[in-house]
Amino acid sequence: MKKILLMMLAVLLSGGMVEANAQSFLKKVGKAIEKEVEKGVEDGIQKGLNRLKGSPAKESPAQAQPEPEAPQASQAAPAAQPAKQPAAAQSERSGGSIAPTMGLMQPQEYAKRGKINNHEWVDLGLPSGTLWATCNVDATAPAQPGRHYAWGEVATKSSYDAANSKYYKKSAQDVSGNEASDVAAAKWGTGWRMPTKAEFDELVYYCNWDYVQEGGRWGAKLTSTLNKESIFLPATGSKDGTVLDEGSTCGLYWTSTPLQDQWNTGAHQYHFGGALGEMGVGERSSGYAVRPVAVAKNMISTPHQGETNGHQWVDLGLPSGTKWATCNVGATATEQHGLLFSWGEVTPITDKESSKNKTSGRWMSGIAGSAAYDAATAYWGEGWYTPTKTQFQELVDNCTFEWTYLGRIRGCKATSKINGNYIFLPAAGQINSSSSDPYPTSMHRQGRYWASTPSKDSHYYDADAILVMENFVGVGTHERKIGLPIRPVTK
Repeated sequence: MKKILLMMLAVLLSGGMVEANAQSFLKKVGKAIEKEVEKGVEDGIQKGLNRLKGSPAKESPAQAQPEPEAPQASQAAPAAQPAKQPAAAQSERSGGSIAPTMGLMQPQEYAKRGKINNHEWVDLGLPSGTLWATCNVDATAPAQPGRHYAWGEVATKSSYDAANSKYYKKSAQDVSGNEASDVAAAKWGTGWRMPTKAEFDELVYYCNWDYVQEGGRWGAKLTSTLNKESIFLPATGSKDGTVLDEGSTCGLYWTSTPLQDQWNTGAHQYHFGGALGEMGVGERSSGYAVRPVAVAKNMISTPHQGETNGHQWVDLGLPSGTKWATCNVGATATEQHGLLFSWGEVTPITDKESSKNKTSGRWMSGIAGSAAYDAATAYWGEGWYTPTKTQFQELVDNCTFEWTYLGRIRGCKATSKINGNYIFLPAAGQINSSSSDPYPTSMHRQGRYWASTPSKDSHYYDADAILVMENFVGVGTHERKIGLPIRPVTK
């Protein structure tokens, strides 16, 4: 709420917006406030409670995604939970060694720009792999606004109102990729579609925002904190009825995701003025611009020796015969982070309604192979399971570890001392269960992966995990309620 109020004040004071336009924009943003004020109050209360409890605050995108730095020889290897779990700290101190890296590490070369159907995309290094177009629908240059479309419609109109709206007060699902309701898919062809709310959220979260002028037009420049690539969203204004509002000063962009409420009148959008940009809600009958996205690009996979249930595994020659998967649960390639889960949950932590952390504070034996508690088994089927603490320790004892890049993703390469085969563990970070953000902190800096073994403490709040980071790898513990990735194993 504070952000929206600051946005209003800055817009009113902006020299680039006349008073009438400012008043019109405030009226439009007011629609988003009506829809979201209740959520804002709840979030504010939760943040206050978190501060009282001493919960970690959300990191800014710049903090969560620092640029690669040269290793600091004097930096001590941190323990997972030194104050709460001294035994775990001791276990981590006995972890494996990391191969030294010299100087600034750089990501491997990969194409940051390309074309699909003669429309250009840019890779912003986003975790999902989503590629963003450099132009709006009906534009031929980044600074051109393109045309306006009502939500879920593929043709322009002379007047935009509820009476001629396809989806106003009608039940609707996400239209991304549906050529009958997605103008990006309809006009740009296979491979292009409207961004979902989650994809726009991801864009906003991992990018720095600047209100700048490019090609003679004001707009929002979104620069990735992950690889410094950027896109420019020009001011587009919006159309209600036959009137174009804020056409040269403010931008309003549709997502493909409808607002699921009892009225069926709204859809999620991204808007900006002279102060800041943020997600909001717009009336489906209004005419907004559309910035397409492309399907996730083919990502990098590592060599494998076999498959179980269609999922690839690597034989590291380990004494136990354990075979390690080439990617995480929820991923289709090695460099993807996959889904993050609380320990003992089979629903991702981002699904707040279904993921209830039902195991915290409850005595449990190991969960390996239980489809009710083991996400590896639930997602990949019988034969796959989350590694035990013993299997993680076997990995540490029988591999050398190198902190490096795979494509654009930082992580740890574990190479078998026995046969030279390897797996790559992306530094996927973690998600705090109390956070409303569906994005991990500490991404690219460290990775923690669940074991299927609960820790032997008296409160039943922790479980075993492996920690991988630039100068340390070892087995320790973590709070069960935290969201971590899972790397399955099989026999």
